[in-house]
This record gives sequence, structure tokens and C-alpha cells, in this order.
Amino acid sequence: MRFAIVGKKLMTPFRIFDDVVVLVEGDRISAVGNSSLLSRHKAEVVDVRDHLISPGFIDLHLHGGGGRDVMEGTPEALETIAETHARGGTTAFLATTLTAPLEQIHAALEAISRACTSEEIAGAKILGAHLEGPYLNPKQAGAQNPAYLRNPDPKELEGLLKKYPCLKRVTLAPELPGGLETGRLLRAHDVMASIGHSDATYQQILEAVEAGFSHVTHLFSATSTVKRIEAYRFAGVAEATLLLDALSTELIADGHHLPPSLIKLALRAKGTDRVCAVTDAISAAGLGPGEYELGGLPIIVESEVTSDFEAQPPAGSCVAKLADRSAFAGSVALMNQVLQTLVNLVGLPLVEAVKMVTWTPAHILGISHERGLVAPGMYADLVVLDDAFSVKMTIVEGKIVYQNL
Repeated sequence: MRFAIVGKKLMTPFRIFDDVVVLVEGDRISAVGNSSLLSRHKAEVVDVRDHLISPGFIDLHLHGGGGRDVMEGTPEALETIAETHARGGTTAFLATTLTAPLEQIHAALEAISRACTSEEIAGAKILGAHLEGPYLNPKQAGAQNPAYLRNPDPKELEGLLKKYPCLKRVTLAPELPGGLETGRLLRAHDVMASIGHSDATYQQILEAVEAGFSHVTHLFSATSTVKRIEAYRFAGVAEATLLLDALSTELIADGHHLPPSLIKLALRAKGTDRVCAVTDAISAAGLGPGEYELGGLPIIVESEVTSDFEAQPPAGSCVAKLADRSAFAGSVALMNQVLQTLVNLVGLPLVEAVKMVTWTPAHILGISHERGLVAPGMYADLVVLDDAFSVKMTIVEGKIVYQNL
């Protein structure tokens, strides 16, 4: 099938074109140019002349949405999640697990494995699995169920890697016994080793980098910072991430998890080539305020913000918290809301904000040769936005999976 998308503007995301035509053939982009393409190629025209065309959004950290959770381990749950986030402009994502009993993790990975190769799952493309837990530090558990946390087990993980080639990323605390050995195992299998829910010191992070860790999970959330031990100050995960060029990272930019100042700090230290934005969305994403559950823990979704918080999130923006409101429990944002935060709350130029949700996550995951960029030969993963960043159309590998024109 061949069709041409005619738009007001296009962000590649490295530059902006006006009055652009994107020609799609099959699942790929075949040409990008001006209206002369229409005279040279016979194609059905999709007219979005009032709107902005962007690469589809890529989310490296996503637990659920539309009332369904990755940990359900069913194709129906994964399809609902994929369809829900396609409404927010996400065209590809890593289905992310939670800390749970091993048999439940196996079931989730089995379902993800099938979904990655299925032609029947509608919505955003599932790129693979992101294992978050159970190898996390209890001191930085956050909303991960402490009942199932344990030290990294390289043999156990090697079994998962052999059985589930869909496993693309693992988040763990490298300072725990077995952590460095696990990092070396992941490097040998070409799987991203990510530092997260970690209480490590700077020196331990250096050891982790040498062992193969290359990314940091949701910076400033469940990551250690400066601490004092016997009068001496020790830098933590947050400071090491900002300092070390060897580490990329991600930010939960939902308007609640981080104030604009911390997002600006991360970007000043590392730039948009090494920092992507994620939703870390849970099952309640897209549902609104209420009481829900996450990994066996009761949570509440609400819009209330502490009175002295640095910035007021967009009207109607919600976040998930543990029932006692002692910690966040993931976001309930869709990716277009993340883009709104980066532009309207943080004040980033649109080009830089779009890059953080398209090319940068693709680059970090090692797939920027085929996704995250609007150019000939790339997958036809596209999102059409209005001036308020509401999603008007989402295209995944050349198929329109959502539209609201």
C-alpha cells in the first residue's frame, strides 16, 4: 500500500520542514519532500495540513495502561496497553515487568515473546521486554513490592535470557551481591544493563560501568544521592549519572515526578542525546483519578500537588502514589503529555523535546537505524499532532492505528 501524508510541518526530529509530504510504501518511508512528490508518485493522500508530523514516540519504560498490566501475562492485556498508548502517540515500547514471584515474571515474558512476533496485536509495536526487578535494593524499593525483592542471581537470569530472546533490558541494583556478575552476563548477551532502584555510591557505579552497565533507570527516582559516612561525603547514583558520559538515562517527565529544575539539570549535564523521556506508566494510565493496585500494593491516582512544589502540572494531570502517599507509584501519563511537560513546563525548544521521545530512546536502545527518525528507509512510525500536542493520528509501520481528525 502507498499513501502520502501532507502536513503543515515535519520534525525529523533534527530539523523542521514546512509544507511537507511523507510518502509511505508498505511499512517504510520511501520519500520525504514537498508537493512535487505528489505529481511524481501516485498515492492516496492523507491530508493533515493543519498539523505537525513527528516520528512516532518510543517509550523504553512502560508497565501498563487502559486498566491492564504487563504482569497479567495475556495477549489481551498487552493489546489494550498498546492501543491505549497509541492514543498518546507512542508507536513502539518496551513492555516492562514489576517485582513479583518468578512464575509470574515467566508468564509475563512468555506473553511478551508472543506479542513481539504477532501480527494480531493492534496499537503500538512491542519491541521487547524490560525486566524491572526483582534484583533491586530494598533501600530504594519505591513502589516495587518489597516482599519479592532479592539479590541478583546470574544463573536464574541466564535461564530467562536463553528462554526469552525478547528480553532487551534489565534494571537492577549493581551494588547488591551478584550485581556486577549479572552486568557482565547482560553485556555478553547484548542486553541493556540498567542501574535502577539502587543505593550505590559513585565508586560502585564506576565498577558497574566497567561491568557493562550503560543506562540509569528513571534518574532522581529511586536513585541514591549524596550521603555522609563518618564525616565524608559520598556521591551517589544521581551524581554519577550526571558526571559520567558512559551512562545514558531517562526521566519521568509527567509534570509530577520531577520539577523543571531537575530536568534542566540533567539536560545541562548530559544533553538530549543521552537523556530520553519515559512515561513509566502503570495500568491506570488513561483512566483518571481513583483507587487502584500495583504489584499487590494499593495505590491512589490523584491530581493534588504539594503546595510548595516548584511548578504546577498541566490542568487535569494526575499521578499514582502509594496509598499512604509516601512515594510515587509510577505515572499515568501518555507520551504526548510528556511532550507537553517538556515544552510547556520545562521550556524546551520543540525540536529538542521531540528528540527526547523519538530519536534518543531509539539511539539508547540501538534501533535508531530503523526507528525514531523520519527519513527514507525508516519504519513508517509517525504521529500527527495539533498545536496543543493532542494526537490526531498514529501510524505504526505504515498502518493507521489511531485517528481523531
